[in-house]
Amino acid sequence: MKQLKKIALLAAALVLAMTGVAAHAALAIVAHPSNNAAGITAEEAEQIWLGKSRELANGRRVAPVDQGVGTASRAKFYKSVVKKDERELKAYWSKLIFTGKGQPPREIGDDAAVQAWVASHPDAIGYVEGKFVNSSVKVLLIVP
Repeated sequence: MKQLKKIALLAAALVLAMTGVAAHAALAIVAHPSNNAAGITAEEAEQIWLGKSRELANGRRVAPVDQGVGTASRAKFYKSVVKKDERELKAYWSKLIFTGKGQPPREIGDDAAVQAWVASHPDAIGYVEGKFVNSSVKVLLIVP
C-alpha cells in the first residue's frame, strides 16, 4: 500500500512538472536527480528532519537541509509534515544538542538557495515551494 501511495505522489509531481502548473501553495520535498528513490512518505520525511533517520526506504543516506527561520516554506513544512512549530522545534533540538544525541539539519536560506544546494549535493534532500521545482532536482513528495 505504501508503494502505491509513493507512486501516486510521484505521478502527481510529474503531472505538475509536465503541465507547467507549479502548485504555488504546495511544497515539494526534493532530492538530487541521481537519487534513485521512487518517493518518500510524510512520515519518512518527519523522521529524517527530526534526526531519527538518515536513510530513505531504499537505504540511500540523505543529508536534510532546512530553510531559514521565518520563511513561509519552513513554517508550512514543519506545520504540515513534522507537526511542530518553531518553539517546539527549538526545544526539541536544544534537548538533543545538550545531550549530544543530534544536530538539526543545516539551514541553507530560502527556496532558491535550497533548490540550488540540493541540485549540487548528491546526498542532499530539502523542501521548496512548488514553483522552484525544475529538472535540476527530483521530486520525492508533494505536500499540499
